[in-house]
Amino acid sequence: MYRRKNLSKSKYINGLQCLKLLWVLINDAARLPAYDAATQHVFDQGHIIGELAQQLYPGGIKLHTENIGEN
Repeated sequence: MYRRKNLSKSKYINGLQCLKLLWVLINDAARLPAYDAATQHVFDQGHIIGELAQQLYPGGIKLHTENIGEN
């Protein structure tokens, strides 16, 4: 069965830099190593900023990240 594969902005940028990386990200992401602690910390900070933005702008639109087609 065909599974729809989403192309995020991050994956697109990675694909511009390296087509093989884009293929692995979409087709075999389990091959990639886990993020190190510093990178995970940056991601966590981004989530905190997102939560603060939602508090600052409570009437804003929250976009779905699981199914981009719903946005």
